[in-house]
Parts: sequence; structure tokens; C-alpha cells
Amino acid sequence: MIGCFGKIPASADFVSLHGALPEVAEFDLWLQRTLVDLDQSVQWQSRFDELPLCYFSFVSTTGVWLLGGVVSSHDSSGRRYPFFIFQLVRPSDSGLNAHTLSEVFAAQIKPLLIDASQGLDTASVFQQLKALRPWDLADVALYRRVHVKFLDDFELQDVANALQPSYVNLDSVSLPARLMGLRESVCKARPPVMHFPLPAARGLMRPVADFWCEWLNVQSHEQVPAVSVLVDDFMHPGLLCFASRQVATAYRVLTGGVSCPSLLHVEPGISLPAMRAEQSLRELVAFCSTRQQGTIA
Repeated sequence: MIGCFGKIPASADFVSLHGALPEVAEFDLWLQRTLVDLDQSVQWQSRFDELPLCYFSFVSTTGVWLLGGVVSSHDSSGRRYPFFIFQLVRPSDSGLNAHTLSEVFAAQIKPLLIDASQGLDTASVFQQLKALRPWDLADVALYRRVHVKFLDDFELQDVANALQPSYVNLDSVSLPARLMGLRESVCKARPPVMHFPLPAARGLMRPVADFWCEWLNVQSHEQVPAVSVLVDDFMHPGLLCFASRQVATAYRVLTGGVSCPSLLHVEPGISLPAMRAEQSLRELVAFCSTRQQGTIA
């Protein structure tokens, strides 16, 4: 199911297409808390207006995933509030690589999010949304295979090379060391929110985002992040991973009002011969899983 919720300049009130669903209401409540959290800062309205368009993966308490995009917006009276477009999906037994699955959907809704936040009328927004084709089980299975192939075909040094144009301090030597440092930190206590850099290349941004989610999942022996937010910043795209739906600091993190642990700033960890830059991403996830199991045992 595809729908939307929030405020746009063309309406004096909230606009909603399937917005009454419990999973949508739960995500909207999370956004409300992030907005209240941002409201504590000075000049929050201008900071809210300047936020980049973001894409989200939200795991609801019902087990249904809400995937989509969100943009800063306001109603016809200028009252600030996010506007988001979403799609609901149930994960298969083999898992769900949310950001890769959303590749085409994100490209479809990006111009609509921008147009809606700049004055497109409500009827046109609804009409365009109703014309989109929802995912089916075949789509979920297809993009799962795409993600598995990515893990098999790409190495950590490929990720480092893709990150370098935007993050010059990451290379095939420093990235494995920083990953080990972050792993050591996460194993001690998982932070409520973490930041990972993403490549600016469109074909790699989402697969790498799903890899970070999978890597983080292995470190903590928990489910994938309850909420993950892909920040569509042209120069420095990134991924925010929230350990719980109760953590609602997304907007303050994005505006620089609060810091969080990041792969960019972590101290390098102890290098291990078994962890190499030329390792496939699948081997890296398996290696981390084995190391973690050994630690617990």
C-alpha cells in the first residue's frame, strides 16, 4: 500500500492518503518527537527548512516495515511539519534489504516530495501516488537477490574507493581499522544512534546502506535498526541507524545540535589478519558474526 501524510503549502490542514493505518501513525509519532526535540534549539524553524530530503526504513511494532521519503514542509499558514510518502511491506523469511528495495520507489517519489513541499495541490499529489505500482513478493525476492550478489561481488576496498570522493579520510587501509574500532565500541554498548558514510554514486549508495545495517545487526545480535534514515545530501550522503523507536533525535543530529558515534570519527581498532580490505562484504559479515559468537562463548 502506498500513501502519504503530513503538511503541504496547498492545504490548511494535514493531508492524508492511507495515513490512518497504525504503522503510519506510529511513524508519524516518531517524527513528532523528533520535531519536538528540535524545537528546543534556537532558530529551529530555519534549521528544519534546511534539512535535506531523507529516506527512511521504519520497523513498526506490528512487524510491518514502512519505507519511503520525508521532506521538510509546512501548511498554508506556514506551520512547520514533515511531509512523507510511504509504502508498507512485510519482510520475507530471508530478510529485507530495505534501502536497495526502495531504489526505484525513491526515484519515483523524490520529485513528488519536492513538488508537494513547494505548492503542488493535494489532488495532484494523490493522483500521482495512486498511479504508482506497489511492491509484491516477487519484487522483495528480486531485490534480495540483488543485495546478496552485491555482498558477494564487492569488497571492502570497493566501498572505501566509492567513499573517497566524499570522505577523503577513508581509504582501503583506514576503513577496516575504523570498522574494528567501531565494532569494539558497539560490542561494549550499542549507542542509541550511529552514523555511517555512504557513497555519492547512486548505484552504490543504497546497497552500502543495507550492508551497514547488516553489519550493525551482526555486531549487536539484535534485529536490524528499528529506524534507519538515508540522508540524501549530494556532497556527504550518510546513514543514521537508531537502535530503538524510542530514540527521536534525528533532526537534532541532522542539524548538528547533537553528535553521535560515527565511522568517520571512531578511533581505529586492533587490526586482525582475518579482516582484509580485499575481503568480500559477505565474508566480512560472516567473519564479524563468528568473532562475536566466540566472544560470547
